[in-house]
Amino acid sequence: MTIKTLKYLLSACLVSCAVCTAHAQEEVDTVPAVGSVATDTLEEVYHGPILTSKIHLMTRTYGDRIYLRWLPEDYVSWMFLVQGGVNVLRVDKSSGEEVTLARGLKPLSQAEFESKYGTKDSLAMVCAGVLYGEGRISENQTQEPPRTMGANMEYNSEQDISFGYAMLIAEWRADLAQDMAVGLVDRSVKPDARYEYYVQPTVWDNGGKIIFEPGVRENVVNRPYEPEPYDPLVEDTLPSMCRFVLSWEDKVHSSYEIERREKGTTEWQRLNKKPYVSMVEATDYEGLIVYSDSVPYVGVWEYRIFAHDAFGELVGPSPVHTAYARDIQPPLAPQLKYIVLERPDDNDPMSRILAHVVWENPDPEKQDGDVQGYVIQYYNEDITGHQWRPLTQLSKVNGQWSMVNELISPKDTTAVVDVTGLRTGMMAISAYDNSGNENMGLAQMVRITDFKAPEPPEELKAIVLPSGNVLLSWQHKAEDTDIAYYDLAFSNDSTHEFLLRNQGGIQQEGFIDTLAMNINQKYIYYKVRAVDWSNNFGEWSPVLQVKRPHNTPPSAPHLDESWHNDQQGMHMRWVVGTDADMEYHLLKRRLGAGEWEVIARWDADSLRETGSYALIVDDNPPYDQERRYFYMVESFNSTPYTSQSFAVSWLHQGPHILDIPIQVVGDWVEHAGAVRIVWDVKMPASLQSQDYYYCIFRKGSGDKDFKYQYNVAKDEVEYTDPSLKKGETAEYYVSIRFKDGRESRNSNTIKVTRL
Repeated sequence: MTIKTLKYLLSACLVSCAVCTAHAQEEVDTVPAVGSVATDTLEEVYHGPILTSKIHLMTRTYGDRIYLRWLPEDYVSWMFLVQGGVNVLRVDKSSGEEVTLARGLKPLSQAEFESKYGTKDSLAMVCAGVLYGEGRISENQTQEPPRTMGANMEYNSEQDISFGYAMLIAEWRADLAQDMAVGLVDRSVKPDARYEYYVQPTVWDNGGKIIFEPGVRENVVNRPYEPEPYDPLVEDTLPSMCRFVLSWEDKVHSSYEIERREKGTTEWQRLNKKPYVSMVEATDYEGLIVYSDSVPYVGVWEYRIFAHDAFGELVGPSPVHTAYARDIQPPLAPQLKYIVLERPDDNDPMSRILAHVVWENPDPEKQDGDVQGYVIQYYNEDITGHQWRPLTQLSKVNGQWSMVNELISPKDTTAVVDVTGLRTGMMAISAYDNSGNENMGLAQMVRITDFKAPEPPEELKAIVLPSGNVLLSWQHKAEDTDIAYYDLAFSNDSTHEFLLRNQGGIQQEGFIDTLAMNINQKYIYYKVRAVDWSNNFGEWSPVLQVKRPHNTPPSAPHLDESWHNDQQGMHMRWVVGTDADMEYHLLKRRLGAGEWEVIARWDADSLRETGSYALIVDDNPPYDQERRYFYMVESFNSTPYTSQSFAVSWLHQGPHILDIPIQVVGDWVEHAGAVRIVWDVKMPASLQSQDYYYCIFRKGSGDKDFKYQYNVAKDEVEYTDPSLKKGETAEYYVSIRFKDGRESRNSNTIKVTRL
């Protein structure tokens, strides 16, 4: 076992203690509670400076008792607690009663361990050895020179391993956990009562080398323990015949019990004599548990798993996992000798092609005894992808060939398969046994000459880009599976002779053609044909007419009429061009010197269908007191160029005084020595993002009119006035002012008198 493995086990122990799910063992009932009522108080729990070494405390309730388990942070912290002891305290949440369950609790001495358990109890002796130094590395036993960094690292590694073993044993044995002073049973509890528990050092390290954080568990309700289900996702692999590798993920528990039985039987067999600990390193896959098991013979086997938890109990059993042990030794494959092709139809040699396959069987004495039969396989990457495909064998009945869907007998040495529609590729024979194991023999090439030309391609289409590029695409017929390449031809007139556009064969079903933009031809014409691997040329597809792109910008739009109203917004009527290749028009708007944004779009074809080329626009944007709104129309055709209208602008200010409800309340606050007023505003959604602030106006006893007093930011809704003297009266109201100059109506007026 490596140091890394033991550190991983220690980590698993820590996590396991934090979750705690298992069935109870009898050892919990046999250990009495320790300690008595004392006069110390819980203030001692938080004695000392900032905490650095935590005591991990867990509890489990049973109704008639509560079992406490704690875990120091590391070996050094544990040894400090072993020497000085720990105090265990309890608080009854209903009565507030504080009880010391144990003071200065320490592990049994080495002599007490031997007297209680005897030297034959190996786990108890391990605990005593870890505590009292039995078998510890001395200064002369380290690989590195004494008192060097290397020697110190060896000491530290041994301490980690020792601590990990001790805490792992504490999970397996509740009695040893308590005798090592990392566990305690509290029997002086009431059912359904609520408690708090604390575990702290009896002696604090005033030197500051170890600063402890006590263990604390709050709101512990003493109810009967209900074990949680254990449901790991178990998987299995079969690396060799009759040997399983089981694996499951568990980041909570660290040791297990594994049982097995043959499917159909009832008695389970425990496979491990001691609790099983997986040796998977934490760096390999944290939380992955792996167990290897060999079964006596091929068959179906069932497994279930129990897990040890931090309280010395078992979680489980897990749901039954079924694993199948089968034969994984494939049979020997035949040796392919030769292949002969037959074309039964002399008039159409492509209508039916048969392959007569001849092979030699393996030596019967060396062959697997459960060989079931053979399958002839075919491979051509263009037809089968990257996989071999089986070919159905044929049988001649009354002069007619018919398919046989059965495996070829392992005693046969010849077979006939249908290779119609296939082309030159590889052929091999696979042998199968009763367990489904396959072994493929050496492959040979089968040359299938094709006399049938491909069909004309379909769906020839073109996408013309303003740059002068034409994106052409097409599709082949489904029955044409042996196309090697395509030829693409073009012409500037449908009556002219077509010329090949490509110098070599086009492998894809598409081509990008680049057209000259200065040729005085409105259209260009394309057609395409397919060529197969046997060099058969197919017929040309129907001719496709494509409109050439050009560089003439569209006709510019212009404004025909417009008017503006602060309440209804802007009305505009734009007239656009009637160009045949016009595509669409965009209405753009900007505020001040900001960016243009598109607020409307018209399709040119839709306008052409209506017979109207006028764009009617009514727009009522948000009000702005300082900046003008600008509008313009941009037209697009098939060229890279666009045409824009002149811009028109308006100052859309809207009303200066806004009707925004403001409700103000206030009074003299004696303890603050000031008038405090607050207000509620029903700000419309359209104005919430605007920049504004609140203004407070005041009229005192000697004032004729209200005077501006103070302004408050938009995210504040209160104001405090400490200037009101005793016996004086003042009136207040609030209004809103926006950065752009607009303002709200005044709120209601309130009157406040200081008595």
